[in-house]
Amino acid sequence: MLGIGIDIGGTNTKLVVVNRAGKLLANERFHTEASKGPAFFLKRLAAAVSGFRKDYGRQLVSIGLGAAGDVDPERGVIRFSPNLAWRSVSLAGPLEKLTGLPCAMENDANMAAWGAYELDLKRKTEDILTLTLGTGIGSGMILGGKLYHGASGSAGEAGHLKIQPDGRPCHCGGAGCLEAYCGSYSIIARARELIKNEKAFIKKFGVPGKEKLNTICLTNAAAAGHAGARRVWAETGHYLGMGIAGLILVLNPGCVVLTGGVSRARKWFLPAMQKVLNAQQIKTPFKKVKIRISDNADLGSYGAALFGLERGLK
Repeated sequence: MLGIGIDIGGTNTKLVVVNRAGKLLANERFHTEASKGPAFFLKRLAAAVSGFRKDYGRQLVSIGLGAAGDVDPERGVIRFSPNLAWRSVSLAGPLEKLTGLPCAMENDANMAAWGAYELDLKRKTEDILTLTLGTGIGSGMILGGKLYHGASGSAGEAGHLKIQPDGRPCHCGGAGCLEAYCGSYSIIARARELIKNEKAFIKKFGVPGKEKLNTICLTNAAAAGHAGARRVWAETGHYLGMGIAGLILVLNPGCVVLTGGVSRARKWFLPAMQKVLNAQQIKTPFKKVKIRISDNADLGSYGAALFGLERGLK
């Protein structure tokens, strides 16, 4: 039996086909283009699933769908997604009708947490906090070996923890959120404040063929010794440490897993993050917890596929 995993991000949507052991058999991705609306997006998603069904037929038994934002997992509805700019959008039900496959839907960070639980930690640690560091910041929790939803299914909105009163504006409409300091859009905004000649900076440190200021460009600059780039990453680590410290104090997880594009800059932000964690006055939970960076860039889509299979087998 095979499952399809779908990870809907603010920038890209990723699809994978995996077996129960998490082995990748096929994958696809496309630009989310959320501004064109949910109906247009669903049509493209169904077409991608249809392509997989032609290749794998009845072996495909489920879809797991992870979406950025506040998700109602029972109804399969995005209640509000700041980075998609969608409100009250039903996805799971319409996708089931279009594809004929049962669809389990969760917040994308919940799916990444499940992927970390199954693939990175092999279910050996039952209390896990996972943070997805991408366009925005999400988090998912496995507590006692089960995905934790909270009273309304909204648990895990760590990106919108307020870490600075009246701080930088966030895509959610608020200010001072963790995401407004550590999401990739905010990291790049801060870089622009410190870089004097952006065009020359991109030419020197950017990826050939993709000449734009992004986190890869900023990481290349830090590796080359650029003071401004290193300052941005150190600030990112400091604020990330503030957010994670609060979460560790509340949840006392055995492991914190970081994933997503921003996590690739670990060398440049981890020292500042760890400094904040080491400075906490209540030491016990910080002595026990392990910080892990997942090397699986598609943990959300893998986790979604495995979660869909898990639900389908019950």
